[in-house]
Amino acid sequence: MTEYYTSYTLVDITETKVVKSKDSQTLQYNQQQNLNTLIQTIGLRSQPIDPIISVHMTQDIVDYGFGKQFQGLHTVWQLDFSVEHTNVFNYNNNKLYHLINDSDGIAIITNLEETSELKTKCFETTNANLINLYFKKNMYTV
Repeated sequence: MTEYYTSYTLVDITETKVVKSKDSQTLQYNQQQNLNTLIQTIGLRSQPIDPIISVHMTQDIVDYGFGKQFQGLHTVWQLDFSVEHTNVFNYNNNKLYHLINDSDGIAIITNLEETSELKTKCFETTNANLINLYFKKNMYTV
């Protein structure tokens, strides 16, 4: 059974497909590295299938689940993906437990095109003040 998930982040995970660091493409390389890091972290438990990245500019983040320190209008990156393993991220009836805990504290590259200040230079998923990445399990399955 395929399960579908969405992640939202204030970290620049723009998909650029740039895989070699060249002076003229440092920004694009670093953006791709953040995306690779997130996908590899998700892949600790199950291979993410068909990842799709969307960028939502000038979002009022009061409508999102980010940490209390973030307010106002910001760019939000969305990663939609699916997995073929049922409840692979589940623990103690928390369907997102392993996604949340595996991702917390993972190093990222900052000062790219994000519009928020990410002081810890990590994906933050557990501290209510600092959350810059969170996940949702979508209700439909195939």
